[in-house]
Amino acid sequence: MPATSRWSNYEPTNSIMGIDIYAYSRDPGEPQEEPMWSTIDSGNKGYLREAYHGEPYATKYLVLEAFQCPEGALIPAQTLRRRLPETLRLAGERTRKLYPGTSAEVFKATLQSFRDFVEFCEQVELRTGRSARIVASW
Repeated sequence: MPATSRWSNYEPTNSIMGIDIYAYSRDPGEPQEEPMWSTIDSGNKGYLREAYHGEPYATKYLVLEAFQCPEGALIPAQTLRRRLPETLRLAGERTRKLYPGTSAEVFKATLQSFRDFVEFCEQVELRTGRSARIVASW
């Protein structure tokens, strides 16, 4: 049984402090559907969210280059797709470890957001012929 922590009853749905990942599908001036910021379920709009407290960080595995480049990184969708299985494992481990009281619904939504983010980036490449610019803000 996981150790109880102050986050045991916390569900990672709307954390104020956190890591924000943005995938930009457009050139400046082109419209892009806006995600619901600070939520865990906007991967389909090119946005991921992870709280600061506790490892492992699935976002840092999935989009490592974005953390290394302040202006954002062009990460091929094929690379993101290849990293997705381990990213899902890390996200699941993190959720079980840090938020043992998380409902099955929120757990599934957390993992789905990572899948949706990768699909969003794949669609950007198909539509534009170039990788989405991925920016990490923390």
